[in-house]
Amino acid sequence: MFVQPLPGSGLCARDPLIPLPAAWECDLDTNAIRWSPGVYDLFGIPRGAPVTRDDIVAMYTPESRGLLEAVRSRAIAEGGSFTIDVQIQRRDGAVRRMRLTADVQFEQGRPVRLYGTKLDVTDE
Repeated sequence: MFVQPLPGSGLCARDPLIPLPAAWECDLDTNAIRWSPGVYDLFGIPRGAPVTRDDIVAMYTPESRGLLEAVRSRAIAEGGSFTIDVQIQRRDGAVRRMRLTADVQFEQGRPVRLYGTKLDVTDE
């Protein structure tokens, strides 16, 4: 499934994340991912370019990739949210530190969506 750009109005009209520039969401049934323009910028990918989840996860350093998959799986299985600091290597070779927040949306007791923000914390 390819990453789809978020419309200019934000993730969903009801989401409190609308004003945040680096918001994202993942449909857990299809693995379809949507990004706001700030996420493309953070990863150094041209806005609107097609990217798969596998492409994105491959940009995380090995240690960060393992952490991401572990906390993501746990949040989906148990319900909940997480915040982690990870490293990515952009396509231009630059290494960035990123703070990733995520929450799981459930419908009728089933996890259906993962959503959150990504923030460049390289200079912190």
